[in-house]
Amino acid sequence: MKFKVKAPTGALVVDFKFGTARDFQLLSKWRSPGSQRKNPLVKDALEYRSLAGKRWRSYSSSRRTVTSLNALRRAIRKDPTCEIVFFLTAVAKWHSPSPILGFCFCRRTWCNHFILDFAASHPNAIRAAGGEIKGVGAGMLYSLVSVADQLGVGLVWGEATLNSVGFYRYVLEVPHLTDHFFIEGPLFKQCLREYERIAIA
Repeated sequence: MKFKVKAPTGALVVDFKFGTARDFQLLSKWRSPGSQRKNPLVKDALEYRSLAGKRWRSYSSSRRTVTSLNALRRAIRKDPTCEIVFFLTAVAKWHSPSPILGFCFCRRTWCNHFILDFAASHPNAIRAAGGEIKGVGAGMLYSLVSVADQLGVGLVWGEATLNSVGFYRYVLEVPHLTDHFFIEGPLFKQCLREYERIAIA
């Protein structure tokens, strides 16, 4: 999957794909300029990166992780009630500080829903923190809904923190959203339309 983001040089393409354990090594190299280090959004991004890595290792030890869409399909066919973890990375080889611009750490539940446990963008891609690359977070969220649609998953849900609620209100166009969000029904279809708008064939 590929989608467009906005950089100072114009529109550029990001590859959104299933991640592997090696990608967590790249995530560990995320750094922020001194001017951004006290920004709460940047602090959250670096914390979520660490928490996602720990949780990935935990699920890996019990063989409950997948690293491709086909592997996820096979796991569901084998056990329709399986609870399994995957994470998706937004990769941009043109981004020199780190090729990974963002990630989503997700769980597939026993009733075929997706839970978005952690989502973070590289400090350079957090608009509210002064980042120069725009559209990474929205692109990842819309793309995740597209993955859900391909698997017949009708609900994507997650927590909105005090620092992230503004993002989810803006991207999902739900102004009264509080500490959680449920992407289903008309909102699910809206996200799919937004994905089609930014997707690259």
